[in-house]
Amino acid sequence: MCILCLWEITQRDSAAEVVLALFVLISMCVALGWAALKVVRLAKRSVSQHKNPAYILYSDPAALNKWGFLYVQFRATAYYFVMPLLAYVFVKALFIAFAQHQPVVQAVALVILEAVLLIGISVLRPYMDRKTNIFNISIASVNFINVVFLLIFTNIFNQPVSTRSPPIMNTSLRSFRELSLV
Repeated sequence: MCILCLWEITQRDSAAEVVLALFVLISMCVALGWAALKVVRLAKRSVSQHKNPAYILYSDPAALNKWGFLYVQFRATAYYFVMPLLAYVFVKALFIAFAQHQPVVQAVALVILEAVLLIGISVLRPYMDRKTNIFNISIASVNFINVVFLLIFTNIFNQPVSTRSPPIMNTSLRSFRELSLV
């Protein structure tokens, strides 16, 4: 939703759509930010009272039912990881939406963001068990490889035409257009 709302701000189809996009974006960011801060406050209270963040977060049914969607996939000691993850999504959406006319800036920023996420997930391993950590590290790795390909195929390094995009793509697109015109 962040990308779509921010993209609508750049397109400015109508004033009503821009207002709606801003309303949705602000309300989502405020709601998720407040919920993430509430999780952090609950965990800090649990640490101060019980010397363990998991006590209130996982044993209190009210907290688990209300805020659990933000932290159940993480280890009890990594409850805070929801904050950097939300920041990552928002910053990535900012670069995707607002850096469309600067492909070099967009590609380099996305490579940096994905590298930071991959390193963070690989080092911290914040998820609940080994399989979930492996799965999420794999997802971050594939995302990083994708943005490296984006960097290569956007002609930043002035490579020959044959390496920019596969010629079959242009041929198949041309033949599709010819078929649709018939």
